[in-house]
Amino acid sequence: MFCNEKVVVESIELTNFRNVESRKLVFHSRNIFFEGPNGAGKSNLLESIGFASLLRSFRGASPREMIRLGAREFQIKAVLPGKFAPETLLISESLSGKRRLFINDEPIRRSSDFIREFHTVVFAPEDREIAAGTSGCRRRFFDILISEIEPEYLLRLSRYHRALLQRNRALKFAPHTAEAFEAELSEQAPYIASFRRNFAQIIGERCSALLGGRGDFHINYRTDTPENSVEHRKLLASKRESELRRQCTLCGIQLDEFDLIFDGKLLRTYGSTGQIRLISLLLKLAQFQEVQSKSTAPVAVLADDVTGELDKHNLELFLSTVSHADQKFFTFAAHPEFQLPDTEVIPVGKA
Repeated sequence: MFCNEKVVVESIELTNFRNVESRKLVFHSRNIFFEGPNGAGKSNLLESIGFASLLRSFRGASPREMIRLGAREFQIKAVLPGKFAPETLLISESLSGKRRLFINDEPIRRSSDFIREFHTVVFAPEDREIAAGTSGCRRRFFDILISEIEPEYLLRLSRYHRALLQRNRALKFAPHTAEAFEAELSEQAPYIASFRRNFAQIIGERCSALLGGRGDFHINYRTDTPENSVEHRKLLASKRESELRRQCTLCGIQLDEFDLIFDGKLLRTYGSTGQIRLISLLLKLAQFQEVQSKSTAPVAVLADDVTGELDKHNLELFLSTVSHADQKFFTFAAHPEFQLPDTEVIPVGKA
């Protein structure tokens, strides 16, 4: 018998999303197992739930790439329990790039207002890129984390990147107009850097606690962004001559780095495969803990084929940590050896 007292998502309905022409799934349990062969589309179902939460793909795909072949748009409809009555979220993304958002049939203009309804934390094999990949992978990890807790951060980050794109175009095609975009960059950059610095410390401390004495870990945040907008304008002015030659912006938060230091060594350069896998897992667990502790909205975990590669200790750590989630969605090629209470198995075939 299922109990939906604490579920985050009651149902999800997909139209022309990835390989799905039309499908509705109703969830009665706090633990959902999507089971089926590789290539059946299990990850697509997780992706749709994550997109309904954050309006972005955890696989890095653009909305256009998620539209089913031959279709002009996709729709995702998610029903949440709500405080007093069910809430319906509706997302429509078209080939033309037009996005439409609705909550209970009311249009929502700002993405930051939409993503407050519920949160998702994703665990996927690609997580190891946070530790081993480029600086952009680590910036993306922290940007997603902070955006879930501070919606204003997402708004400011979007404004910064829009101004950065415009300034880079100006440096290339109309250099005399480049300065016009510097006020926006200088207003947003110190704010963004301040949050990144704070969360680097918080996540580093959470990872250390999760390590439980198995090593020493901390995160060193590196940025050239000053602490106020006046100094940032001066920094941009000092770089302008070089930027005109290079035709791009040479300073700013788009160049930030988060150095992951494990037992005194830079993880991405000197870490073993096991250390990289471990720290990547701990970073995601720390993300879950932080989102859950700071947000008043419910939190769901999306685990995409990640438990099979965990040893006994780390599997127990993972399951015990995410047991506090309001709802969990897993994908498996075969039924797992471990059991969870209040579990619903949904077969996914290659239809």
